[in-house]
Amino acid sequence: MITLIVPTFNRAYALKQVLDTFYTQVGVSEILFIDDASTDETGDVVNLFAEKYPNIKTIYLRNETNKGASYGRKVGFEKATNEYIMYCDDDEFLGPKYASVCLEKLNSSGADVVSGRHFYRDPGESFSDSIKRFGDGLLSEETFDKLRFQIRTDAIHQSDIEVPFTHAIFITKKELLQKYSFDTFYSKGNGFREESDFQMNLFCNGGKILVTNDVHCVHMHLSEVKSGGQRVNRLKRFYWTIYYTNYFLDKYFNSCKSKLGINYSKSIAKILYLFITTYTFFIRPFFILPQRMFKS
Repeated sequence: MITLIVPTFNRAYALKQVLDTFYTQVGVSEILFIDDASTDETGDVVNLFAEKYPNIKTIYLRNETNKGASYGRKVGFEKATNEYIMYCDDDEFLGPKYASVCLEKLNSSGADVVSGRHFYRDPGESFSDSIKRFGDGLLSEETFDKLRFQIRTDAIHQSDIEVPFTHAIFITKKELLQKYSFDTFYSKGNGFREESDFQMNLFCNGGKILVTNDVHCVHMHLSEVKSGGQRVNRLKRFYWTIYYTNYFLDKYFNSCKSKLGINYSKSIAKILYLFITTYTFFIRPFFILPQRMFKS
């Protein structure tokens, strides 16, 4: 059976919307919430759903101070009682059988981590409508972006594919988490890369990470998620994104560059990332805004 782990912070309003899709997952017998010192009604919402689904074991743990999502992920698997662990964010809708299909893929393919597809819904869009819109993906580009050292979760692919790491909604084995764990260094700012660190560590040590096109999880539209989580302003987000990527590349770039077909140095990778991220944060928006104004 599967333990579903949910790090959360001030997202009671989001949990109210998504938790039915967590508690009705086939194969999930335990849901473990790590509340990162929320000041809203998160605890009350969890209690409400625990009463609604008494057949599922609910564990609620609350940090006295804010420690970041990576800390919550680590505490979660340490407290879990099942062999299989699945992580989910507090603003995601899980498709029917997401957990059971990912578990079946994990065992049948010999993979160490499996996720389904992940993308953002339009404001107020139903789950079924968002799946129809997404289809097999939205972008005709490579799934792994070497320059940004990131996964394009909405890249088009129709079959199961292997990647160096996937998004945050994945299933794995507890024994692998005990061996490779999560790095709580990603505890400040926007916590960028915190969910990828364990997966990249596993990949560099011969692990197999798989994304299946058979199931989906859908993130609430950003306009619907205005508080909670690891939210900072644009300038701070830029700083922490660069800061954590430098740390991430220092840990893993040299170990994985040949496996990923990268033929330049870590220093060049950092320079390319800084240039692209600067463009994305501070230059590109000025080109997009006039186009939108013209179209309106």
